[in-house]
This record gives sequence, C-alpha cells and structure tokens, in this order.
Amino acid sequence: MKTTTLFAALALALGSGAVLANDIQINAGLLGQDAAAPYGHLFTHDAGMFNDTIDFIVPTGSLGSSAHALNLVLGSASIFNISALSYSVWGGTSASDTVWYGTFPGNNISYDIGLGTPGAYHIRVSGNADGVYGGAYAVALVSGVPEPETYGMLLAGLGLVGFVVRRRAVKTA
Repeated sequence: MKTTTLFAALALALGSGAVLANDIQINAGLLGQDAAAPYGHLFTHDAGMFNDTIDFIVPTGSLGSSAHALNLVLGSASIFNISALSYSVWGGTSASDTVWYGTFPGNNISYDIGLGTPGAYHIRVSGNADGVYGGAYAVALVSGVPEPETYGMLLAGLGLVGFVVRRRAVKTA
C-alpha cells in the first residue's frame, strides 16, 4: 500500500512540476562537447499527440543524440506513457528547414550523426502521450568530439606534407 501511495505521489509531482503543454519549442543554445555532461531536458505532455522543437548550435560537424520515453505504470494503469516516440534532425533553425539528416526512434539508443559543418540545427520530437496523466520523455544532445584516430590521421597527413615540402626544398638547393 505504501509503495502505491509513493508512486502516486511521484506521478503527481512529475505532472505538476514540469511544463504541461503540447508542442513545446525551446532553444538549447550552443551544445557542449563533453559526453559526460550533455544538454538534457525532460518534457511532459498532457494526453494527446505532440510535436516539440529544439533549436541548437553545434561547434563541430557532428551530433550525438538520444531520446527516451519515461513510462510509469501503477498496477495495471499506465500513469505516464508515450508511444511512437521519434525525432528528426534538420539543418537550420526551426523557422527554416534546410537539410534532413534522418529520423530516429526514441528508444534510449545514442545515435552519432554526421552533420558536415558547424552551425544551427534543430530536432523535431513527436509522439503520443497516452498515459492517464499524459506522458514524459527525456532528450540528450552533445556536439560530437573527433575520435583520436581523426587526430592521428591529421598529424600523419601534416607530416607527409612536411616531408614532401622538405624534399622539394632539398632538390632545388
């Protein structure tokens, strides 16, 4: 009995302490590159379909992203639930869709997306909040950090260019 009361109190606290509106639009600003501290946000929705938008800027040409529905079931009642959660990544701000980079399921798997260039991007998150009190989901975004192999290839390439330039200088002398 105490467990049921505790979960009911948690459900009410989550529902009253967060934004309760369908179709939320926010600006996350410049994303950091620390995968241990990504941009993260918890969204809650009243029951029904929603389509949220998050604008952000990446300082590198890649993005790490993840979304996951936070479902709460008490007994046989689905208190918070989101079905068909997915998100699409777009170039430009939400006011100007430019390039579509793909649609990904909100299944708590991290996806690394090659964007090509630093700049403004946005994601559109959609789903159906079909729990008794609607639904909640979390999203995490981080600007990609080049892998150590990338730096190794860069240094090897610069070394090769330096070798060729030095060899040409020796031949002309």
